[in-house]
Amino acid sequence: MPLFRILPALTEQETGRIILAQETLGLARGAYSLVESYCFDPDCDCRKVMINVMSDSSEILGTVGFGWENEDFYIKWLVDEDLGRQATGAYLEPGGIQTSSSEKCLSLVKKSLRDSDYVDLIKRHYQSFKNKIKKNSDKKKESL
Repeated sequence: MPLFRILPALTEQETGRIILAQETLGLARGAYSLVESYCFDPDCDCRKVMINVMSDSSEILGTVGFGWENEDFYIKWLVDEDLGRQATGAYLEPGGIQTSSSEKCLSLVKKSLRDSDYVDLIKRHYQSFKNKIKKNSDKKKESL
């Protein structure tokens, strides 16, 4: 679920945006938005984000997954050694939108993730998102 659907004000203030003044990493000059989506299951604690890299024209160029925990966490969570390794760090999201620019988008996101402040922002967004859907889920249960 996109972050902007659950926390629109936060998204408006804190969506990652990269302006390339010249062709970089094989991507054309221009602006690129890093649109975050998170798991909508209030009981899931997957600790990952899916980032759609979008062009100026709002076209999705690629979907990058990013799991910030260590390999052991994802192996245990997924109960699969190979999948657990794949879910660690940045990778092309298997269920996401992919184009001929996806590998370039992956490189762009990996470069952005070198900034610990950006990684911390993603973690805060994840926690805020999960808190909000958990609260909404609890309200629904109370009304039943």
